[in-house]
Amino acid sequence: MTPPARDHRADHRWYMAGIWSYFLAGGVQGVLFPWIITIVLDESSDRVGIAQMFSMLPMLLLGLFGGAAADRAELRRHLMKLQAIATLPPLILAVLIYNGVLTYELMILYVLSLSSLGGYIMPARDSMLSRVAVNSMGGNIQRAVALAMSGQFLGQVVGFQLGGLPAEYIGAWPLLMLQSALLAFAVFTTSRLPSVLPSPREHARRQPFKDVKEGFLAVLKHDRIRPVLMLMFFSGILFMGVFMVLFPILIRDVYHGSSREIGNVMASFFGGIGISSFVLSRLKPIRRQGRAIMLAMCTGSIVMVMIHFNPPIWGVYLLALGWGLAAGVSMSQSRAIVQESASDALRARMLAGFNLGTMGGGPIGAILTGYVIRWVGPLDAVLVPCSLMVVLWSAIFFFTPLWRIEAPR
Repeated sequence: MTPPARDHRADHRWYMAGIWSYFLAGGVQGVLFPWIITIVLDESSDRVGIAQMFSMLPMLLLGLFGGAAADRAELRRHLMKLQAIATLPPLILAVLIYNGVLTYELMILYVLSLSSLGGYIMPARDSMLSRVAVNSMGGNIQRAVALAMSGQFLGQVVGFQLGGLPAEYIGAWPLLMLQSALLAFAVFTTSRLPSVLPSPREHARRQPFKDVKEGFLAVLKHDRIRPVLMLMFFSGILFMGVFMVLFPILIRDVYHGSSREIGNVMASFFGGIGISSFVLSRLKPIRRQGRAIMLAMCTGSIVMVMIHFNPPIWGVYLLALGWGLAAGVSMSQSRAIVQESASDALRARMLAGFNLGTMGGGPIGAILTGYVIRWVGPLDAVLVPCSLMVVLWSAIFFFTPLWRIEAPR
């Protein structure tokens, strides 16, 4: 007797629950790590930049291999295993801190381990999204991407609040235990998703470096993806380092704040991304995607100029919120372009290649921002990326077709 067909209507709810729990944990880490490095250990701006570089670099370097592994694996089991391993680093760090062991080098090892696992988790989760969209959301890729992004960033906002205010009063180790528990819940939600078998051609003998090259070249050669990748990579150098390094230094040295203020700035920025992504998920798909991305990219420069004039702390929160609202548009539309353009056989690898390109500027920007702050101070340092952004935006407008890219009919 044939077993009854699986009801896929709840798949997107379980997927979103997994997004929330995983990025709640990421939000807790997003406050605890810079707070410990900047406030507790009182490191210099260049060492903060180096630490933040290590928080991103392994995920980017291993992302292509993670995409190749996801294309060849049964996605549900693969994702469950990776998330289960990710529960261990915060648990181990919590035990060490509870016993009075805390050093800069220990924090680097902690963030390196989670970033390395993230390089395999993110391509698998992104690849799973397209399957969920087809089975549970009527194939609406733009809506699925926007909804997933809203869950990702709003989940991080709650995580920032969970990690920001209590850190000063209860210390880091209870929050690290919470981070581990949230990652464990992500394992459970993933277990409720359907099995996703690899494409038949992926059963061939695995050749990791060839797989990585195939996925990355597919991204570089694609006429719709390549100009988006160029803009996102160079803007990552200019602005991602600002967010990861400058804001914690600004909070410490200019506003004399601590974990609460760091959490509020991050919550404002990522909350803006989550809000705009959720709004986009409820609206009709944007037709002129390239134009929306380029206009949204202008906001970061405006925010940096305003911060140079040293507004009150609540003004920094509002500026971060506005920047996040615009970033939600550019990020959701750029990812939608890749999801719409990628083939099933190469989807995880193309998404991983795109992630490498868009986030690859982050580690470069983080370490450069740390040294620029050391040379000119945090308030003057913000003028450097917004000046260079004018040059980048003009080059993309005149020498690439990004402004004219539209959604497929």
